[in-house]
Amino acid sequence: MSIVTRQRPKKKFKIRSLLLPVVALLAIAFALWWPPSRARIVGFVVNGPLTPVWHLAANVISPFLQPLHFAAQEQVIADRNKQIETLNGQIDDQRKEINSRDAQIAALQNQIKAQQAAAARAAAATPTPVAVRRPSASAAPGVETASTQVQLTDDPKRIAAVWSTMEPEQAAAVAQKLPPTYTARVLALMGSDAAGSLLGALPPTYAAQVSQISTQVPK
Repeated sequence: MSIVTRQRPKKKFKIRSLLLPVVALLAIAFALWWPPSRARIVGFVVNGPLTPVWHLAANVISPFLQPLHFAAQEQVIADRNKQIETLNGQIDDQRKEINSRDAQIAALQNQIKAQQAAAARAAAATPTPVAVRRPSASAAPGVETASTQVQLTDDPKRIAAVWSTMEPEQAAAVAQKLPPTYTARVLALMGSDAAGSLLGALPPTYAAQVSQISTQVPK
C-alpha cells in the first residue's frame, strides 16, 4: 500500500504586494521630515486628543530608555572632559610662553641695569679738572714745574682702584680726556699689569707724554 503525497504549489513572490507598504512608509517618513506636517503631528499627539496615550506610553518606555540616556550623558561628559584637557594643555603652553618671555624681559632689564651701573661708575670715575697752567717757555721740555701741577678734586688712589677694575679701553677713553700729569699720577698708583694695559690702550702721542711724566712721578 503506497501513500501518495501532494506537493503544494509554490507561491510566486509578488513585488506589487510590497509596493503599498513601501509607499506608506515613505509617506510617513516625509510627513515626519517636513517641518509643517511634523509640527502638526507632534501637536496632535502631544497636545491633542492623544495626550493621555502619549503620557502613558512615555511612562512605560522611559524605564527602558534610561540606560540609553545615561550612556549618552556619559559620552557627552567624556567629550567635554577631552575638550577641557585640550584647553588645559593650550593654557599650559601659553603660560610657558609667557614665563619664557618674562625671563627674557628680566634678562634684558638686568643687562640694561648693568650697563647703566657701568656708565655711572665711569662717570663717577671721571674727575673734574681745574684749569691747567701752561709751562713757561724757559722750562725744559718734559720737566714739570710747580706751576704745571694740576689739582683735581678726586683722590688719585680711588681713581687708580676704579680704573684697575675697568677694561683698558674704557679706562683709556676716560684717561685721555685728563691732563697727562694726573694720568701719570694715577698710573703710578696702579699695578704694573693694569698700568701697562691702560698705557697700551692710550693714543700714542698721549701715551708718550704720560710715559715721560711717569718717570718723574714718585710711586
